[in-house]
Amino acid sequence: MKNKNLLSVIAIVIALAGFFFLGLAKKNQITYGFVNTEKLLDSFVETNRAMEDIRAEESKWNENRTVIEDSLKSFERRIALVYDTASIKTKTQLRDEQIRRIEELGRFNQSYSNRIQKMRTEKLGEIYNKINAAMNDFAHEKSLDIVFASSNGSIVYGDGTKADITADFLVFLNQRFK
Repeated sequence: MKNKNLLSVIAIVIALAGFFFLGLAKKNQITYGFVNTEKLLDSFVETNRAMEDIRAEESKWNENRTVIEDSLKSFERRIALVYDTASIKTKTQLRDEQIRRIEELGRFNQSYSNRIQKMRTEKLGEIYNKINAAMNDFAHEKSLDIVFASSNGSIVYGDGTKADITADFLVFLNQRFK
């Protein structure tokens, strides 16, 4: 009887120790997920809005550039009609005017290119800030310790596995920023 009681106590102690070690192992287990940032940006509502704004600005740029280019072409056609018979002074003036117009087009293109790049950087920067803040909340809500971001397939394995939280996070992100 004593042996049975002793064995029972030992079995209970071993069971409790097993549960303790199981809990300790679970507590020390790191949970993680990864997000495919390329898919995320393509499907995030805010990105689509920002890209529409950028495309609208690029469209305005193209319209204005076309006007300047058409003006330059028209000027060059007029030069071609009179150039051979013009005086050296007139030829010099026409060439100077042509160079001025070409330089103006170059400055216009450079200025607008810089403007579009700045707009893209600002708008996408705001989006990344929103995504990072939401990711912090999402990871906390899902009890994740680490979230990896990938783009262009830099994670060898994970797409479509239970570690891939892109779809769940997209729902969370789009609901937050409706």
